[in-house]
Amino acid sequence: MSTIRQQIDAVRAGYARLPAGLLAHVERVVAEALDLAARWDLDPDRVELAAWGHDLFRAHPPAEQLRLAAEAGLPITETDRLEPVLLHGPIAAVVLRERFGVTDDEALAAVRDHTLGAADMPLIAKVILLADKFEPRKRQRTPVMREIRRLARRDLDTALLCWADWKWVEERTHGWASHPAHWAARVRWVAEHHADRALPPILPLDAADPAFDA
Repeated sequence: MSTIRQQIDAVRAGYARLPAGLLAHVERVVAEALDLAARWDLDPDRVELAAWGHDLFRAHPPAEQLRLAAEAGLPITETDRLEPVLLHGPIAAVVLRERFGVTDDEALAAVRDHTLGAADMPLIAKVILLADKFEPRKRQRTPVMREIRRLARRDLDTALLCWADWKWVEERTHGWASHPAHWAARVRWVAEHHADRALPPILPLDAADPAFDA
């Protein structure tokens, strides 16, 4: 079985045949992800592996992404058919497992879900998604990502929700459809954000209770 460092080297080699601009983006994401990993006490090798793997199929033509997704047995929604680029993460997760021998389920989930998010995400997946959204070039293009980046250093979950809110506004502004998977994730994040988990249930006061004020 190959080590994580060997897997990283093998995945990095796969970018040799891909556009230079994509490689530069992935390198920026790796740097951002490792910075977050240090702040959230994550294994840097696992984070780096997921960061290198996340866009391995990003540059493939739409028809090729649809073909690869079908071959991998991935579910393909109508939104995916309209925007096949949404499939590049799930495709990469399958290939990383089958071709590169990656068995780290959390790293694979990070690769699979980095575009749309998921209702339940391990910490490493939250780091990869956010690093992908606010790497330096994207912060220049979309200044609000600077604020989300600062927030991610204090609260990853709230940073994710802020990104989802920004995405929702973008979709409504431009008339774009919300992917069902992303919308399901956002609904869960909103519910969890507003849940009073630390508070006891509020019970009606009884007239015999000294706290009852008639």
